[in-house]
Amino acid sequence: MGTTDELREWALSLPEAVEEGHWGKRSYRVRGKIFAVEREDGVTVLLKTTKEQREADTTLAPHIFRIPETFSHLAFILVRMDLIDRDERAGRIEKAWRLAAPKSFAKLYPDRLLR
Repeated sequence: MGTTDELREWALSLPEAVEEGHWGKRSYRVRGKIFAVEREDGVTVLLKTTKEQREADTTLAPHIFRIPETFSHLAFILVRMDLIDRDERAGRIEKAWRLAAPKSFAKLYPDRLLR
């Protein structure tokens, strides 16, 4: 599948995740911090990541991962969700949530939340 419908379902199932508009797009936030933003094509998602992971992903699979021009200085990556498998999609969404959430809050959920 790998669509923004799946993103929405999973993102909103994470603790304290909310949906808010962001420059005409749907974004998902935890305690006010963005962890995912839908793109217009229905399959590409902007996700919170680390700069190290972003560099590795864009080097190894540039057809799946891109550095967004307007977020190049921030730790976000564009991901073609339709080109990765279900487990990786879930893992990346959850990791983005964990990176955006306050550390003490994320530690309350040590087990994998999305399966």
